Amino acid sequence: MTLSLMIVRLTCDRVRRHTAARRSTKSIPRRDMFPAPRSLATAACALTIGLFAAGCGGDEPSDEASASGGSAATASTGPIASPEAAKAFKAVTGLDALERPATAEELAPRVAAYQEVPTKLLAAEPVSKKAEPGKEIAILYTGVPIAIEYYEAQKQAAELLGWKVTGIDVGTNPEEFAQAYDRAIGLKPDMVIGSGIPREYLDKQLTELQRLKIPVIQWSSGVQPVDGSLYVAVDDPLYMAAGIQTSEFLAADGDMKADVVGFSVKQYAMIDVFTKSIDAYMEKMCAECSFDLQQVAAADVGKLAPKVTAYLQQHPDTKYVLCGFGDLCQGVGTALKAAGRSDVKIMTRDPASTNYQNIANGQEWAGGALPIGQTSWQVIDLAQRVFNGDDTTTSRLMPQQIVTDVPDPKSALIGAVPDYQAQYRKLWKLDD
Repeated sequence: MTLSLMIVRLTCDRVRRHTAARRSTKSIPRRDMFPAPRSLATAACALTIGLFAAGCGGDEPSDEASASGGSAATASTGPIASPEAAKAFKAVTGLDALERPATAEELAPRVAAYQEVPTKLLAAEPVSKKAEPGKEIAILYTGVPIAIEYYEAQKQAAELLGWKVTGIDVGTNPEEFAQAYDRAIGLKPDMVIGSGIPREYLDKQLTELQRLKIPVIQWSSGVQPVDGSLYVAVDDPLYMAAGIQTSEFLAADGDMKADVVGFSVKQYAMIDVFTKSIDAYMEKMCAECSFDLQQVAAADVGKLAPKVTAYLQQHPDTKYVLCGFGDLCQGVGTALKAAGRSDVKIMTRDPASTNYQNIANGQEWAGGALPIGQTSWQVIDLAQRVFNGDDTTTSRLMPQQIVTDVPDPKSALIGAVPDYQAQYRKLWKLDD
């Protein structure tokens, strides 16, 4: 979409918001809340941190947030979700995506299902043969706590198979990304596993790994697979499906009048997919709902609270704050309570342990879980299937739970299939 067309759509959206009966005529247009970035290049260049690391060698990241705006709410008929999103949603939930605006009564059983603890992995076929011991695996990760947790869980699963794991910290900028992958190439491992970094920063290294016939898994990265060389897991289709689930969950809780602001860091590819899925789906299936997507800088991670409270001062009708990933929302609940906005519900995607603690103590409301242990074992499951030449189609998806009740914030099973390790052991034929 061109910038001029975007401005036209946003202007129309303002008119709708100002004329809607449930809106205050004094409401400030949402686009005015945060200035747009200096240029499209600036918007495309920001350095993320942690698991969400990605950057580029161009302009410095803007510290300003930009509003992408939401699509106008219209009464839609026919498919609301894209074919790819609808297919992924069906695989994850067993349900069809909506094809027309819904009622609260229609959403109630669907939303109840989204909150149920999953009981089965999506992978049903055992591996064709047991893993061959002695494989050498290079796993690349960022050095922040949640990324280290994923690395440790992957290492645990790989060592269970008799594989040797070498961990490599990828650093925090494009030069360090390339150096880390160069180091992995130098090890000449049997496989390289990485996450979170777009291909544009690693193209030379991925091409070299392909030339060396060393298979690569990139999970949660937005990288396109290459047949027989580059494999993907927990990526675009999963986050498209999660966007549909989250849209329906928020709409139902808001009695089909949910007014939501979403915050995201654009350069974490999967969260960008997730929030854009909501942006494309929510207002079409819920005519009186609104979703306003705000793109913020990497520097706002853990420091977002002032921008959220300022936004809510300008838009007092907003009742839901959605953060594209858990660490982005740290401190927001405390700030809203201090500002007297305890009526606003906070939801995150991919919550960290601190977010679960916040749900337990009432500072946050809900989280779309990406369980660390189960996700990590799924990556290692894919690795085995790659080595065996087995089908790998289920690797991109996993069961999803929206969590609102957290009895034990330290539990490693929040959002997970409770016996996922036992199920994987069976799939991997470890007890045969």
